[in-house]
Amino acid sequence: MQSRVLMIGLDGYEPSIGDRMMAEGRMPHLRALRDRSARWRLEHGLHRNTGLAFEQLACGLAPDISQRWSAVELDTRTYTVWQSGAVHPPFPAHLDVKTVVFDAPYYDLSKDGGSFGIVNWGAHDPGVKKQSRPASLADEIESRVGPYKATDYIYGFLWPDEAKTREAGRLLVEALDQRTDVMRWLISERFDDWDLAISVVSELHSAIEPMWHGMDEGHALHNIPSAKPAREGLEAVYQALDRHIGTLQESAPDATVVCFAMHGMGHNDADLPGMLLLPEMIYRYETGKEFFSEPEEWRQTSDGVPVLPANTPWDRPILKAMRGGEFMRVKDKIERTVGKFAAAGKTEVGPERQNSFPLKMPAARYAGKWPQMRAFGFPAFYDARVRFNLVGREAQGLVPLSSYDDIIGEYSQWLREIVDPRTGTPAVKDILLPVADDPLAAHPTQADIIVTFNGAPQALEHPNTGTVGPVPYRRTGGHTGPFGVLYVSGEGIAAGQFGTRSSFDVVPTVADLLGRKPAVRLSGEAIAMPVLAS
Repeated sequence: MQSRVLMIGLDGYEPSIGDRMMAEGRMPHLRALRDRSARWRLEHGLHRNTGLAFEQLACGLAPDISQRWSAVELDTRTYTVWQSGAVHPPFPAHLDVKTVVFDAPYYDLSKDGGSFGIVNWGAHDPGVKKQSRPASLADEIESRVGPYKATDYIYGFLWPDEAKTREAGRLLVEALDQRTDVMRWLISERFDDWDLAISVVSELHSAIEPMWHGMDEGHALHNIPSAKPAREGLEAVYQALDRHIGTLQESAPDATVVCFAMHGMGHNDADLPGMLLLPEMIYRYETGKEFFSEPEEWRQTSDGVPVLPANTPWDRPILKAMRGGEFMRVKDKIERTVGKFAAAGKTEVGPERQNSFPLKMPAARYAGKWPQMRAFGFPAFYDARVRFNLVGREAQGLVPLSSYDDIIGEYSQWLREIVDPRTGTPAVKDILLPVADDPLAAHPTQADIIVTFNGAPQALEHPNTGTVGPVPYRRTGGHTGPFGVLYVSGEGIAAGQFGTRSSFDVVPTVADLLGRKPAVRLSGEAIAMPVLAS
C-alpha cells in the first residue's frame, strides 16, 4: 500500500476522556475519524516510564536499540545528572521522503535533510533546541499567528490557584487553535508536495498533568476550588483537538491519516515518591542523617494532604526544606543568569549533549552525597529508581560486584516494608530489576531497581528509617493510563477494532503505508491494514 500519510500525534491523550466526549457529541471530527478507521489499542509496556515516548516515535527505536532508558543520564565519573535531549536521527531520514513536521518532540531537523518545518515551538518536553527549515519559517509563522500563546503554561503548576487554572485552560485552547492554523497552512499552502506530514498536539500533555484532579472524582484534590476550572479547561482543550483533526483532514483529503497516542494518562503516582520521598528515605537509610525535613504545618494537616498558597511554585518550599536549600536557590539563579553549564567536570558540551541540560529535580540535589552512599535515588519522572554505587561502574564505587545480589535482596526487603502512613498500607506496588543479569553493563540512563507505587503517596514511612512527608502534590496527572490508541483511515482500509499492538508498531506501519523500506532497523513491526471487501 502506498499513499502520502498525515500523522497526528496526540501527546498526553487519555482515551477514556475522548471516548466519553465523543459519546456526548462534543468531538464530532474525532468520532467520525474513529468510526471510519481501522483501530487498535496500543500497549507501550514499561517503556512508558522512560518519559521518552515521543523520542521513541521520532526515531522509531525502543530502548534496547536506542540505549535510551530514561531522559536522565548519570555521569559516572562526576556523579552529576543531566536531562538528555534527542540523540538519534528522525525515522523519516531513513525513508527517502519529503516530510513536513510541526513541533514533534525530539525531532532533530538538523539530522533529517528531507524535512521542512519547525520544532520546539510550543511542545511539551521538546527534546531539541528550537529549529526551523528553512530558517525563515519561524518568522513566517510568528507573523502569521504571533508568538505561542501558552508559553507560561507548557509546564504550569496550577492546582493551588483557581484563577491561574482558568487562565491556563483558556490559553492552551488558544494555543491549540494557533497550532491548527499553522499546520493547515504548512501542509496546504507553504509545502504542498509532501509525502509525510507530522503534527504533534502537545497542549493535551500541558493540560492533563496539572488539571487531572478536576477530572478524577477520586483524587484527593478534586474538591478544591481549582478542580472545576481544571475539568472545564481540559475538556475545552479536547474540543480544540477535535477542531484540529477536522481541519487537517479537510486540508489533506487524499492522505491516509494515522492518528495515535503512544499510551494513556491518569493520576500521578510518581512525582512525590520518585522525585523526593524515596531519595530522602535512601539518604537516611544510608547515612543516618536528614537532608530534607518537611515544615511542621504540612505534618499537621487533618487529612494528610498539604495545600500550598496560590502563586507558590512547588519547588520553592521543597528547596527551602532541604539542608542548604537557600544557598542552592541562589546558586540556581546565578547559573540561570550566567547561562552556563555548572555541573562539576562539564566545562564544554559536545554534539552528543547539544540538546541536554543539568537537572534541578529535588532528587538531583543529593548528588554531592552519592559518592559516600552505597545506593541513591536516581532521579526519575515517572517512577522511582535506585542506583547502586557499584565498584567498576561508578568512579567511587562502594559495592563490590560480589555483593550485588546481597544488596538487591537487602533493598528489596527494605522497600517492601515501606508504608503509606495516610492509609497504613504497603506503599510499594512492584519492584523491578532491569540490569540484574549484567549490572556492570548498565547504561548511564538505567537504574538497578525500578519501583512503582500503590496510589499516589504523599508520605513514606519505614519502621526503622522513619517518615518522610507529607509533601504537597506537584502534578496531579501522570502517564498511568493502560493503553494508547491508533486510528488509521484511508482509501481501501476497512474500519473496525482489531485488537492490541505495540506502540512501537506505529512507525513501521507509517513506513509501510508510504511504500518505503527503512534504510536502518526500526523497532516494532508494520501492521497489515485490513482491506475493504471488493
